[in-house]
Amino acid sequence: MSTREEYLEMLRAAKEALPDIIESGERFTPPRPIVRWEGKQTHIVNFKELVTALNRDPKLLARYLSKELGSPYFLTEDGRKLILSRKLDPQLVDARIQKFIRTYVICPHCGRPDTVIVKVRRTWVLRCTACGAETPIPKI
Repeated sequence: MSTREEYLEMLRAAKEALPDIIESGERFTPPRPIVRWEGKQTHIVNFKELVTALNRDPKLLARYLSKELGSPYFLTEDGRKLILSRKLDPQLVDARIQKFIRTYVICPHCGRPDTVIVKVRRTWVLRCTACGAETPIPKI
């Protein structure tokens, strides 16, 4: 067996020993909302972590959830917790947050979360800092 053939055989053996997926490549994994009920109110306990991960204004997400879930909201003074004025199913809250992420955070062209919301004339636009795409978005 020549040196080249030995090398190729060792290379094949090393490749077979590697795991199938080394890394998923996904770098954007926002935290799931932690939802608690207190009386007739729904509390999103990790709201500050959520808006920090999404890189959005807390009032923007709070207004969106209030509108989508049909419930007035209160932000705590420190902004850590969002309180919705009625008892809501945690899965429903999570589904609405995922919808917000798809519409107002993820770029529809490249799929990256590197976006900012800007106002161009009278239209709100999702501007991607990764690919430069601009997509009109619905007003909240």
